[in-house]
Amino acid sequence: MNYRFFHLYEEDSVGFVKIDRPPVNAFNLEAMQELSALIEEVGADKNIKVVVISGNTRVFSAGADINMLKGSDVDYLMGFLDLCQKTLRKIEMLPKIVIVVIEGHCIGGGLELALACDFRFMAQGESKIGLTEIRIGVITPWGTTYRLPRLIGKSQALDLIITGRLLDAEEAHKIGLVDRIFPPGDIKSKALDYAKDIAKGATVAIGMAKKCVNEGIDKDFSEGLQLEREAQMRLFHTRDFKEGVKAFLEKRTPEFKGE
Repeated sequence: MNYRFFHLYEEDSVGFVKIDRPPVNAFNLEAMQELSALIEEVGADKNIKVVVISGNTRVFSAGADINMLKGSDVDYLMGFLDLCQKTLRKIEMLPKIVIVVIEGHCIGGGLELALACDFRFMAQGESKIGLTEIRIGVITPWGTTYRLPRLIGKSQALDLIITGRLLDAEEAHKIGLVDRIFPPGDIKSKALDYAKDIAKGATVAIGMAKKCVNEGIDKDFSEGLQLEREAQMRLFHTRDFKEGVKAFLEKRTPEFKGE
């Protein structure tokens, strides 16, 4: 499928998604509709084992298009909000690891998008990251009041949401908002290496691990154990499991196929 606001290509089982809506990669309804369709395409593509999402070196994304917010009625904006929540949930539930590469500023809904992904890699330097919605009199509505406290703790999450303050890469990494930081010249190659390593692994099991972590975090212990049992039962029937056991006994590197 051809996209107006995104570029999608695959290399070594890694699907690369680049946001391309100048000047600040802001999302309007059409852009979010495209992202929703793109996530479905990536999910259905058996050649893609891992997904990497990026913007450009100046800005990852500034979030919701401010001109759209200014010129739309409440019903339209609520429809947009519903789509945003559902699209980010698709990313979160995708049975593939999703890595965000943040080279430029990552603001408002841009960070909300990043929080729905599994890993956030950020370039060191002048770029800032933060949640600025409070500055226009609204909250972070794309699932962040739920996700962020579970990531960095209640108090730190509330502080970022109600102050709208921006952090550099070192500050964001210190509180766990981003997972890894790299010099600007290294971040793309580091993300690619990481993604390729995952893509070579037992990706069915990796997807199941993601599911168990995401769904189990708010369940009690017995329910979490049940999730694990159900996942493990399915994995016992996979070719990758048989290959992994065989390779271990033969003292060689397994050749996983994601099946």
